[in-house]
Amino acid sequence: MNPVDKVSEITLMNTEMFIVLSPILLLSFGIVLSLLLIAWQRSQKIIALFSQLILVFTLLLSMHLLSSGILSGAGVQITPLLKVDQFSYLSLSLICLSALAVISLSKQVLKSQVEVHDEYYLLILLVILGAAILVASDHFASMFLGFELLSISLVGLVGYFREQKYAVETGFKYLILSACASSFMLLGIAFIYSQTGNLSFAINSATAPWHSAPLQLFNSIGVLLLFSGIAFKLSLAPFHFWAPDVYQGAPTPITLLMATVSKIAMFTVLMKCCFAQGYYQNDHFIDVIIAVALLSMFIGNTLALKQQNIKRLMAYSSIAHFGYLLIVLVISAEQSIGFAWRSALFYLTAYLLANVAIFSIVITYEQYFSQNSTEREVCLNDWQAMFWQHRAQAVLLVFSILSLAGIPLTMGFVGKFYLFNQAVISQSWWLITGLVIGSGIGLAYYLPIIFTVFKVNSSAATHITKDNAIKAPKIFIIFLIIISFYFGVFPDSLSQYLL
Repeated sequence: MNPVDKVSEITLMNTEMFIVLSPILLLSFGIVLSLLLIAWQRSQKIIALFSQLILVFTLLLSMHLLSSGILSGAGVQITPLLKVDQFSYLSLSLICLSALAVISLSKQVLKSQVEVHDEYYLLILLVILGAAILVASDHFASMFLGFELLSISLVGLVGYFREQKYAVETGFKYLILSACASSFMLLGIAFIYSQTGNLSFAINSATAPWHSAPLQLFNSIGVLLLFSGIAFKLSLAPFHFWAPDVYQGAPTPITLLMATVSKIAMFTVLMKCCFAQGYYQNDHFIDVIIAVALLSMFIGNTLALKQQNIKRLMAYSSIAHFGYLLIVLVISAEQSIGFAWRSALFYLTAYLLANVAIFSIVITYEQYFSQNSTEREVCLNDWQAMFWQHRAQAVLLVFSILSLAGIPLTMGFVGKFYLFNQAVISQSWWLITGLVIGSGIGLAYYLPIIFTVFKVNSSAATHITKDNAIKAPKIFIIFLIIISFYFGVFPDSLSQYLL
């Protein structure tokens, strides 16, 4: 090959890599511009609008790359640290959608504040950048970098409103536990490196020690520590103790950010790591996954039964849901990886839509309490007779709760069906039993919420009139209702896109 052709080939490769990496580059460039914008003029409205524009363009770029076919097959290896495939940008699309909802809801919360909170939106963009690095990671170094960027930014957001009750305590608690998770993860990476001599996810299967013999001691410890660090972020049992307190103490938009963006990113990188390194072929690792999944299903659903505080209830609910999601890691053959990704992404989409809807209603009630100088948290009794006052919000809430419960004609039911199918294919009978029993227990605390919404003439109800209500955008409510119902009735229209 002559030098001119070689230079042309290198230029073409660099151009392709730049195009493939453009959503992450746009996020990075947007953060730099945000800093300059804050230095130029401190305006909460401008920085909020700018952050939304950055996320919209990132979402559109991700969708364009997905539809162009450039990410088909094994994806594109950009550097030894980053590898982008269709599943990476599908996850990033969900992350951007969630972040857009968080910023929209945050504007409702922050507009009553006297101070300018432009750095609040900058921290949200940093969280999204950390999540984007995580979903594109193909190396333990880039995974740890994304993990730290996401964690440190979330620490600042969790304790952002220092004057609020429990804010400092919650932020400190999340900081300490994030540091513990980082320590576990870093120590696990060190153990794995000592055994394999490689930090890349894509280790040659012929030289991987778990394919030729039982896992050696250092590698076993390393994998266990690595999984423990990720399990902290996913609030899987028995690493779940921080979740209810942090969910309750954090600002509600940030609680939504932790429940969706952080967990989608961490679960995506967990799947990429497990499938690339072939952990699903090791019986010891699968036993650990099954044990943690069953424990999460049981503890999450059981502890949610007695909860009256909505945010704590959602924390325990998320523990159970990510226990269900661990089913996709238990696959019987390499050919099942594609179906595992489709099942996980569909379930995450259903989980995302339901959480956005529920937390938006929580914020509506919190704003009402704030306007009436009643600084308290939203409890189940506050939603009594909601249907007779605000039918649109009540219908949205009912759809979301039914989806989380896995009732037919909802996205949650289709997602659980995919997980059930995955467990049947891998013959994981314990997981099937846990999924069925856990879903049954879940009905015991999901259905009372629906009954509460339809109660008539309740003296304990929070009576929000048209004059003092914080109105959620009707277009937003109608959109969530339609999309949740449509994908529940016609799941193939979404699942085919996830292939």
